Amino acid sequence: MKVSVVGGGPGGLYFALLAKKASPRWDITVYERNRPDDTFGFGVVFSDQTLDTFKAYDSVTYERIRRRFAYWGDVDVAYKGRVMRSGGNGFCGCSRVALLNILQDRGRELGVEMRFQREVEDLDEFADSDLVVVADGIASKIRTKHAKHFQPNVDLRPNKFTWLGSTRPLDAFKYFFRETPEGLIVAHCYQYEPDRSTWVIETDETTWRNFGFDRLSETEMLPVIERVFEQELDGHHLIANRSLWRNFPTITNQTWVKDNAVLVGDAKATAHFSIGSGTKLAMEDAIALFESLKKHDSVKAALKTYDTARREEVEKTQHAANVSLAWFEHMKRYWGMDPQQFAFGVMSRSKQITWENLELRDPEFIKKIHQWFAQKVKEQGFDVDLKNPPVPMFTPFRLRGMVLENRVVVSPMD
Repeated sequence: MKVSVVGGGPGGLYFALLAKKASPRWDITVYERNRPDDTFGFGVVFSDQTLDTFKAYDSVTYERIRRRFAYWGDVDVAYKGRVMRSGGNGFCGCSRVALLNILQDRGRELGVEMRFQREVEDLDEFADSDLVVVADGIASKIRTKHAKHFQPNVDLRPNKFTWLGSTRPLDAFKYFFRETPEGLIVAHCYQYEPDRSTWVIETDETTWRNFGFDRLSETEMLPVIERVFEQELDGHHLIANRSLWRNFPTITNQTWVKDNAVLVGDAKATAHFSIGSGTKLAMEDAIALFESLKKHDSVKAALKTYDTARREEVEKTQHAANVSLAWFEHMKRYWGMDPQQFAFGVMSRSKQITWENLELRDPEFIKKIHQWFAQKVKEQGFDVDLKNPPVPMFTPFRLRGMVLENRVVVSPMD
């Protein structure tokens, strides 16, 4: 087999090393437009569960990644002068360039060829390849050139965001919500190595324009954002790295396969940064494609399986990401909430994490929410035992002149 991988990001590199490890006689080459140490961005995030998956497929890579990660179990929601902490979440961060270097080194050890500063324009450059893995990112040239075949749909979301870094160390994943004269703005922050943290700044377009970010250069915007988050930065500065303001593109494709070429990673589908699954999806795509090739004798059959079997998991993640991003797009709707209610909304916004999940992870966090909610219900005139209150689902609910015994609503069946 001759395999050409277009794009030296996490998805392309991980597929190349897994395939070479399993089939040493395969001729596998990765083509990357940038230099080995170039990276645009700061840190990447994985869950404990994702790391366990990596361990099962290549323990060497897993161990090298594990040694470089900064771990945290807590998530802080800073809102209106209060900080609500939810523990037991099990995440870790690593610099993107460190991850790429780990994957590059492991690939070289296994015999993967790598050609950097090599721009690929189209599939016809690999006419002699048995398989072409297209991992050229969110702005994929190959997907764009063959748009009639792949039939991509790109949904540009309305919020503006920019990716920054800081020297401020963090002991948890932190959401810093700020109300300013210009409007609401939030920073999604996490540490990825000693004295380095990622700061993704997000706001709606009106607030973005009110700040004048549409007219400010990358250098000019930094002091503005530093003033907004002066307290949170605690004397540290922000760091830019091609930190352009963008609208997030939610990308889907009708098919991921064209002849012997296959899309993986962001070229195939994107998931909003608020659930931290972009790199995870790309590397799990690599695993899914690797597994499909193991199961079939022909590339055609393997790619067909990948294009169908992998979709359910990708679409589930995209759905959770879309629900999560919509929450941030409608921050104004929740701004009047009490801190406890707001924090619970942040933690459960994607609908993947429920009351029960949070109670297992951090009983004390849910206990505080539970007590707050019971007190609110009692203040509405209902008889509630504050020492042993029912779960919110089974508390009374008043709608104008109507009182319901609980909050369970079942849709009528035909």
